[in-house]
Amino acid sequence: MDVSNKMNKQTNLNQQRKLKLGVAIFVLLSFVVLFVMANFNETQDIEHNSLLEYNRARITDILVDNTIFPHIDNPYAYGGMRELRQGTVIFEVEVLSGTFAGLVLEANYHMNSPMHVDFDIGDTISVRIFEFEGNIMITEVRYPDRATWLFGMIGLFVLFLCLIGGKRGMLAVGGLIFTIFSVVFLLIPLITSGYPVVPMTLIVLVLVALVTITLLAGITAKGISAFLGSLIGVGLAAVFAWGTGNLVHISGYNMGNYRAIIHLSSGARIDGLFISSVLVAAIGAIMDSSMSVASAMEEVKHANPNISSFNLFKAGFNVSRDVMGTMSSTLILAFIGGSLAMMIFMYTSNVTFNQLINNDMIAMEIVMGIAGSFGIILAAPLTAFISTKLLNL
Repeated sequence: MDVSNKMNKQTNLNQQRKLKLGVAIFVLLSFVVLFVMANFNETQDIEHNSLLEYNRARITDILVDNTIFPHIDNPYAYGGMRELRQGTVIFEVEVLSGTFAGLVLEANYHMNSPMHVDFDIGDTISVRIFEFEGNIMITEVRYPDRATWLFGMIGLFVLFLCLIGGKRGMLAVGGLIFTIFSVVFLLIPLITSGYPVVPMTLIVLVLVALVTITLLAGITAKGISAFLGSLIGVGLAAVFAWGTGNLVHISGYNMGNYRAIIHLSSGARIDGLFISSVLVAAIGAIMDSSMSVASAMEEVKHANPNISSFNLFKAGFNVSRDVMGTMSSTLILAFIGGSLAMMIFMYTSNVTFNQLINNDMIAMEIVMGIAGSFGIILAAPLTAFISTKLLNL
């Protein structure tokens, strides 16, 4: 009996390895094909006689300081910041990166708002350098150098994820890295190259969901259920966003910077960009809800192998009700948080309800939040149904 169990376990392990290898090969080939499509399309080579770069630099000296602290009688000026440094500082900076690395230049820094920083000698900054026909025309201090702190926070996040999550945490990091690479090196180049936006978005998100869920759950009943539930949820969110967008007349042309995208890209299709943004924003929450339901149902099945299909589905459906409530709130609050400053501006401007509800940005945030939540609401119970069928095979 023990020998038979060991042979069955070994057979299952071998099948799992073959399936994972097949998924890895499929994902790799798909990634390569999409990468070639995105980055090797025919474009015209344009000769440039100018160069604009943002480089790291270090302040070595303060050459001129023409700033003042004007007296401000209004206590509410600049949100309560009555002591506001205004004027221009000319720094001597040593460029640390990019084409101009090693050069010592004079850089202007114009200060007139609370977002500007009081830099000092030794500070690392980001400078904008404009070169025209071989001559450096403009050097400006733009931002504090945030890269070190930002990468430090990312590293801390990854460390805690791995320490607390263990092996699953490390696999989650792998899925996160693949997701970022897919969006940056596949989806964005495909869109800017003129490929159909929504189909390309769906294809890339299928790869993202496949890799992420396979890394976390393997090719098991739980993993397959979560994957299929996620795909259905994303598809339904796309349909809802498309239908609602048409009804309220919202498309990619209502989004910011669309003119710049058309001008700078080699034929990006703007019309489907809004739906694409909805899907990219919602895929994480939809995968989360689907995985939560599938994982809970697997635990129920392991705890009670003889549970009936009806009771198993009922347990999964009850879990899905809890998940869809919290996930929908999370998604909608994320969208609200992204536009909070604009909403505060509208509130303080005493805009009417009719003006508020018909504003492009507000309407887009509402449609995005509802479309993503719609995907979650349907993905969770559908995942429960699929899990019931697969766990009872």
